[in-house]
Amino acid sequence: MAVGWLNILNGDEEEKYCWTEDSTEEVQVAREKFNHYVKRGFIACKIIHRGKTGIQISEFDPRAEEIFMLGLADGG
Repeated sequence: MAVGWLNILNGDEEEKYCWTEDSTEEVQVAREKFNHYVKRGFIACKIIHRGKTGIQISEFDPRAEEIFMLGLADGG
């Protein structure tokens, strides 16, 4: 059972959500959160190779180990 993490940095606040790939409900909640923040202008990166590399994504990937989201104003 694969577990994924959605990490959202929003100003001084951090929100984390985890899902298991085989749980339709958890995947749907993660997808909705992802889409909500993308619509607000956040950048999303899928973290791969155990945190050594990240690639920018525009669609939710339920097989991702970790997705990090950052608001443009937060990144400088």
